[in-house]
This record gives sequence, structure tokens and C-alpha cells, in this order.
Amino acid sequence: MNNNERVMIFIDGSNVFRSMGNYNIQNTETTRIDYIKLRDELCNGRNFIRAYYYGSEDTSKGDAQKGFQDKMRSHGFEVIIKPLKVIQTADGRKTPIEKGIDIALATDLISLAWEGAFDTAVIVSGDSDYVDAIKRVKQKGRKVEIASFRNSLASDMRTAGDRTVMLDDIMDRIRL
Repeated sequence: MNNNERVMIFIDGSNVFRSMGNYNIQNTETTRIDYIKLRDELCNGRNFIRAYYYGSEDTSKGDAQKGFQDKMRSHGFEVIIKPLKVIQTADGRKTPIEKGIDIALATDLISLAWEGAFDTAVIVSGDSDYVDAIKRVKQKGRKVEIASFRNSLASDMRTAGDRTVMLDDIMDRIRL
């Protein structure tokens, strides 16, 4: 392990939240991730630079979400929050949807790679929307690792990164 290797972590919070729910159902347990433990586990002794957490804001859950975001910030995470957009479905229901998270993460990933801010990026998501951004970052000579739950790792993400960490396998070390 290269202790001089500079690592940045990019967390797709909504993807992790949905995947964690599926993990809990499959394993008949209710557990949550300790993001500080996750950060330390993914860095694995390498030179940690920064972690970014991308999420949506549901105003109906104001205090709980704000408390979580403040805790993340107090532990050095950059927290990027996008408001949920409300759309009207074909049957007339209003449904909140997430917009802008994938673009924000991919933009930061690519721009920080071009600035030479990291040697290795760890993307915590199984979402295949990141595959093209990962390819561009690797073309720049940077390494990319993927951390995801098995239940949400898209097939093209399995081969997009230089290394894959299954969160299921390290849950005992990152559990809150």
C-alpha cells in the first residue's frame, strides 16, 4: 500500500441509502453505515485528501436530514445537497424526484482529476451513470475504485474501476 497515494472519496448518498435499504431487507436486519468508518476503511492507510457526499433534500424531513448533514460536515465531509424536484405523473400525482446528483458528482470527479487533486478516486455507488466519467478520469492517468453493495452494482460498473469493494463484505467494519 502506497501511503503517499492521495485518495478522494465521492459518495452518491441516495444510491447508498436505497442500496442500504435493500441490504437490510435481504439480511433481515436494520443497520446503518458509519461514514467516518467507511471513509477510513476505503482509504486503507493511504493519504486521505477529502470526501464528498452528494444527496437530495426532502423538506418534509428537515431536522433529521439537516442534523445528518451537519454531522458529516463536522467530520470534514464536503456535503453537496440538491433539492428534490416535484413532477406530476400521468395519473396526476405529484412525485418528488432527485435531479442533479449524478451530474454534480461526475463534474467534481472529472474536474478534480484534471486539477491533479488525487491519485485515486473512490466512488461509493453502483450507478452505471458514472461509467463515462470514470473512463475519462482513467484516461487522465488516475485510478478509480468502486465501492458498492452487490444488490446495486450495475454490470458495467463491475469493470469500470480499477478495483471494486463490496460494502456487504466490510459491513462489520463500517456499521454504525
